[in-house]
Amino acid sequence: MLQARYPKEVVLTDHTEVTLRPLKEKDQEVLVRFYADLPRKERWFFKEDPCDPLVIPKWIEAVQTKRALGVVAVHEDRIVAHASLLCRGYGGRRHVGRLRISVSRHFRGKRLGTWMVFDLIRRSMELGLAKIQADFIVGVEDRAIEALERLDFVKQSRIKDYVKDENGTDHDCQ
Repeated sequence: MLQARYPKEVVLTDHTEVTLRPLKEKDQEVLVRFYADLPRKERWFFKEDPCDPLVIPKWIEAVQTKRALGVVAVHEDRIVAHASLLCRGYGGRRHVGRLRISVSRHFRGKRLGTWMVFDLIRRSMELGLAKIQADFIVGVEDRAIEALERLDFVKQSRIKDYVKDENGTDHDCQ
């Protein structure tokens, strides 16, 4: 059923056409390049460094073993965005998916992230997830926070001084 709905063509606000499809094992090198092109300031707050050669294979394995849903946006044979929904198969939080999304600087502000979040919301409903959690760094990922608020995501909390940037400056997480 999953493969039947992909690839999915979407048109961005500037009329650029982008293809959404599941993350595949063959995407490893292209995905590393995508993350290497993101500003280090953004990658700093990830749980793992996607430029580390051991990280992307773990992410792909999580998709293959159904511990995560992964979607990439492709334009002219280049990954321009990656979104994932981490799923737990056991325990008190198995009804909650955890959202993470990264969009290339050149494709921001064109509603690509919105298309990808909509796609993952639909897939999460098919899996029976009741909630989607998204953690973003205030002052760094404000555009993503605003975009999700426009999609009726509700801020549940703000943790003051939760993370530090490379210079040791504290940032809130919400």
